[in-house]
Amino acid sequence: MEFTVSQKQRLQELGYEGDFPSGFSDVDERNRFFEKLVDDVREENRQRFKRLNNDKVPFWRQVSSDLRKGLYELGFVEVRTPEIISYSMLEKMNISDDLREQVYWLEEENRCLRPMLAPNLYNELRHFKRISNEDKVRLFEIGTCFRREKSSTEHLNEFTMLNAVEMGDIRDTEERLDILIEEIFGNLTTYELVEEESTLYGKTVDVLIDGIEVASCIAGPHPLDSNWSIDKPWVGIGLGVERLAMILDEGSTAKAYGNSYIYQDGVRLDIK
Repeated sequence: MEFTVSQKQRLQELGYEGDFPSGFSDVDERNRFFEKLVDDVREENRQRFKRLNNDKVPFWRQVSSDLRKGLYELGFVEVRTPEIISYSMLEKMNISDDLREQVYWLEEENRCLRPMLAPNLYNELRHFKRISNEDKVRLFEIGTCFRREKSSTEHLNEFTMLNAVEMGDIRDTEERLDILIEEIFGNLTTYELVEEESTLYGKTVDVLIDGIEVASCIAGPHPLDSNWSIDKPWVGIGLGVERLAMILDEGSTAKAYGNSYIYQDGVRLDIK
């Protein structure tokens, strides 16, 4: 025996994103479990609201601040680039048809809302390399990206990315990438690394926390580099801020930490 359709709907209205239990022996057992689950969801929501009201600084903002502070201490320069980019920027990334279909195009496909930070950072690297006299260039950006993909507990149409890249005289890029990952994530939580294949970047290293991917990392050089006049070894990390906040806060959906009218910092505002 499982929850009724109306019970499932009620839990979803309360912001419950987990699996629906089943296998109850009778109606009474099911209904008792349902009422307890409703009370638990409401209580958790009340506690999150109390925390937000008391702390004033949202949890997701604190996560962003900690990441930003850590990168400053590692010698990274923060940059800020446009959220509206030209079609030519994406052309240089050789994006796949699947990703092209997920782009929010503007003005007859001449410009779009950026689906990633990578082309912008490539562009900034080129200028910083030309001007800087230092052996390495370290840049990062925390900014909004947009993608037409099915919304889920882990995916958003409007989301915050952190991209960090180090370029210059790097003797062993794979070793340096492992060190950079540890420098960023080591003080946050435990994690594991898994090698993956990306249609855009080829071999990548994903950072998983509790089995959920929170970052994708790569060690250059890469064939795309020549499109941007980049000729130095580099390492880079792309991280989803809302997803990381969800995991660190033991939340159930990344939507609760994104731009929303219904959610604020894990709190569902339309329930008491």
